[in-house]
Amino acid sequence: MQKNKGFFLFLFFLILLLAGCTQTAVVQESDDGTLVIGEVYTLASGKTLQGDVAVIGSSITIEEGATVNGDISLIGSTAAISGDVTGDIFALGGSTTLSSSAIVHGNIDQVFHELDKEPGAAVMGEISTYSNPFAFRQTWTGLSAIFPYLTNPERVLSSRLIFAAIFCFLACLIIYLLPKPAQNCVRTIKNQPGTAWGVGFLVTLVVPVISIILAITICLSPIALILLVIFGLALLFGWIALAAIVGERFNHWLYLKMSSILQTLVGAILISIVVSLLSFIPCLGLILGMVASCYGLGGVVISRFGKIEDAGNKKGKHSPPKPATPPELPQKSK
Repeated sequence: MQKNKGFFLFLFFLILLLAGCTQTAVVQESDDGTLVIGEVYTLASGKTLQGDVAVIGSSITIEEGATVNGDISLIGSTAAISGDVTGDIFALGGSTTLSSSAIVHGNIDQVFHELDKEPGAAVMGEISTYSNPFAFRQTWTGLSAIFPYLTNPERVLSSRLIFAAIFCFLACLIIYLLPKPAQNCVRTIKNQPGTAWGVGFLVTLVVPVISIILAITICLSPIALILLVIFGLALLFGWIALAAIVGERFNHWLYLKMSSILQTLVGAILISIVVSLLSFIPCLGLILGMVASCYGLGGVVISRFGKIEDAGNKKGKHSPPKPATPPELPQKSK
């Protein structure tokens, strides 16, 4: 019965998803900008569009002689530009064609996006293509790309301190606002660490692949963004749970009596120090950090963001009741 219920729920959400992709499109125009969702939008020649343009799961055409006075953001969309764009273009997924008459005065930043630039098309700024995490480190070349702390230690140290401060603040805030979900996640990790790591490792492999597949489509690309946001929140919640575990161990080893928030703060500081030190090791530091994050991520997934506490095999460790001894028969007198 539970399997059938789950199947019908999946079928219901799939129908809603497909219906959402075929619903009437949305186009909202205002003085501040234009939003296009699921529509085939054309800016005719001689027309001028004021403000920024956001295009989600749609197709936009800017004819020759048309002008967009602002930036254009494309998310899982296709664009054919033959006119004038005074701002920048950001594209996530989809494709863009710049005809010979197109003029882009700003930069073009694209992630998992296909750009077709015909001869004669003018791009005044830079064209940046981000297809892997290492593409964001173009300013570091040579030795600095492998050992950035040797060539620019101030930048590395300041960034580590900022990230550590933000993580410590978020950890204490989550423990204060959501104590029960956090404890459920912590207990789930402690009850079955092996299972938690395996689930976290599987999610780490599957989610990016699914997100990339969804991002290169048109109508499903917004789901990729939502999936990545949920994945990021789960990673953060998992690291906070690990900080709570480390702080609890630290409190136990030193025989202290710290509150749960203070324990989490100490654990977050220790984790920030360890992760920062590991990041100095090329490649290996990133791998070790991902391995550690799988514990927290798996605990979050198993506990459903702290909604339940999964006791794992502990709930089956109770010894079975002993069978009742039969009553003794009365001995016959001789």
